[in-house]
Amino acid sequence: MQGSLEKTVLEPDFPFRLFFNDGYMSTPHHWHEDIEIIYIVEGSIKVGVGSHIYKLKVGDILIIGSGEVHYFFKQMEFSKRAVIQFRMSIYDNFLSRTKDTRAIKLMFIKSQYFTKESEIHGLMEKQIKELIHENSEAKEGYKLILKARLYDLAGILLRYMPKIEYSLEEKSRQREKLQKLDRVFQYVEKNYEKHIDLNQIAKVAGFSKYYFTRFFKENAGMTFLDYLNNFRITKAEWYLMDKEDSIIEVAYKSGFNSVKSFNRVFKDLKGCAPMEYRKTVK
Repeated sequence: MQGSLEKTVLEPDFPFRLFFNDGYMSTPHHWHEDIEIIYIVEGSIKVGVGSHIYKLKVGDILIIGSGEVHYFFKQMEFSKRAVIQFRMSIYDNFLSRTKDTRAIKLMFIKSQYFTKESEIHGLMEKQIKELIHENSEAKEGYKLILKARLYDLAGILLRYMPKIEYSLEEKSRQREKLQKLDRVFQYVEKNYEKHIDLNQIAKVAGFSKYYFTRFFKENAGMTFLDYLNNFRITKAEWYLMDKEDSIIEVAYKSGFNSVKSFNRVFKDLKGCAPMEYRKTVK
């Protein structure tokens, strides 16, 4: 699990994929250039997008914009979500040189949340269910139908959602923010086993300690220490699957300098002790 830029592999001529996921494993902060649509099939989940936390239940739809930092919380109970990822280039051939090109790109910049109470939820859900059905059947010509449903989704957003405009300066600030966050995420990925303090990580981002604290909380939705603990515990979950590692070894491999602090943080975040968690892993 990478805590930074996620490089998804999509076909150049058809940049689309659809898969299902459960909520048993948390997913650290990451971002990618693809648009991501989350549709809840069973249960409920918590998703963080920037500084916003969304609590999604059955039928809810969340669109995560290109370049938005997001993460998924581990759930104690089973859930099932459909994840649809596609690139804006899927619209290029039809929309080139039309006035809708810019408008559609703007619709997919920021996250949008739709519940059953939303005016356009039913229209969106119908297209998403068609995407799921066609993708699972994969009959002749299914890619054409998948593409048509993605056009329908874009058309619904264009027709019913308010238009948003972003200046070149705002786009530049967004790119710069992502670059700084990516440096932080990559540094944590490479050094999480070692001691990392605020002064170190602030220098990686190019900020003072004070400004970095504010910057990270505003853009990641949690303090850096909370993020680091979540990241290390996610790594610990994987290490606990290896029955040969002792709890002490798992603690140090995950970046904790004592078993006591490891046990405390693990229980705070996962609701049980590491040894109890290991027993539940199949």
